[in-house]
Amino acid sequence: MKSLFAEMFRVRRYKANQGKMVRYSTFYGAWAIFLSGAWVFYSQVFAAIPILNGTLVRGLIAGLIVALGGWFSYRLTHWAVFADFLISVESEMVKVSWPSKNELYQSTLVVLAMFAIIAAFIFAFDMVWLSIFRLIKVM
Repeated sequence: MKSLFAEMFRVRRYKANQGKMVRYSTFYGAWAIFLSGAWVFYSQVFAAIPILNGTLVRGLIAGLIVALGGWFSYRLTHWAVFADFLISVESEMVKVSWPSKNELYQSTLVVLAMFAIIAAFIFAFDMVWLSIFRLIKVM
């Protein structure tokens, strides 16, 4: 098994035709984290450092973070250990029996109704104990 560090310096794609949807989703999700991090560095961290106050320098460093983050995200999805995991995730997701829109609607109503009933029960229980504590002058 190759380490993740060694994988960062490769160009090959591991099992490129398998698990595409999960790999794309993972790539874009990981890259979005780097994009948001680069934005925070550009707008807040680098702006607070006087030597990096020029927007060109800040932009170049933020761009480097975005580029390296994109490469890391791409290589992560082609790292053999992680790629095999993503491939197996996609193969299992195909087997899932997804609920229909009507079943989802009914299940949501059941959950919301139970939430309301339990909230009302806890509120009533709290009011009873509050009354008891006020009656015996504890509160």
